[in-house]
Amino acid sequence: MSLDPRLLHSFVVLAEELHFSRAGERLHMTQPALSQQIKRLELQLGVEVFERTRSSVRLSDGGRAILGPARSAVKAAGHAEEIAAAVARGERGELRLGFSPGVHYVAQAILAEAARRLPGVRTRARQDSSGALSEEVVQGELELALGFCAEPRSGVVCERLVVEPAVLAVGTGHRLASRRRPVRLEELRHETFALVDPQAGLGYNRAVIARCKEAGFEARLVADPHGPMAWETAVRLEGCVGLTTRSAAASTARDLCLLELREAVSFPLQLVRPAVPLGSLKPVARAFRQVAREMAASGALAQA
Repeated sequence: MSLDPRLLHSFVVLAEELHFSRAGERLHMTQPALSQQIKRLELQLGVEVFERTRSSVRLSDGGRAILGPARSAVKAAGHAEEIAAAVARGERGELRLGFSPGVHYVAQAILAEAARRLPGVRTRARQDSSGALSEEVVQGELELALGFCAEPRSGVVCERLVVEPAVLAVGTGHRLASRRRPVRLEELRHETFALVDPQAGLGYNRAVIARCKEAGFEARLVADPHGPMAWETAVRLEGCVGLTTRSAAASTARDLCLLELREAVSFPLQLVRPAVPLGSLKPVARAFRQVAREMAASGALAQA
């Protein structure tokens, strides 16, 4: 029969006190309850662990023999309980996280703060497009993702963390490359706008079209964007213009010029999670989400 660690704990405390009343006080139980626990332990072990008289309690040979192992077992059980409690709080475990290239610096800031607050959590992070990451969240391959203008879809919730101002990206040979003053979106009505592969970033594509409509014109769009470098290729090599943010463009800024826009155009950076009750999220996912939301609320992500 497996030994109950609680019985061993009671035994160890009584062995240290050799007095039922004092041991009961330490264990927060009555003397009769403690006596019953010791009897249960002795039944499980098949030996007496204490010699009792009307006036004294002392360890038996069996009690002395098991005291050392019992202390080790109680310590191990306590350690196991501490670990289990840390896992339940999201302070230990493994988090599978995805992030879009467009949120690189924000992801870096959140990961650094999460590592400080949750040192027992190991994060396995991978980079991909917001569309691909959302699908992996739906499929359960990722617990969370950090997306750039992620498209709302069935199976996920997109929680806005920060909104970044947009800038205009053009190739170094574009007629606007030497422009020094802010550009109005309306000035771009005859330009062709670069898009990303729809499977990778449908949310971004729709946002670009919407921003142009808000400026009073239907955007001219690059035909059939496909592949992981569709947006960069269209801007660098095909004379197209693109809307992005400074942090998103940092990894692809070679041969690009970034120009300020006169309008207050922006793109959201989001935390993408499964569309389930928060209590159903893996504890480490809840803890990481809390870190990200607190940083967003404090304004720390706007400075990342």
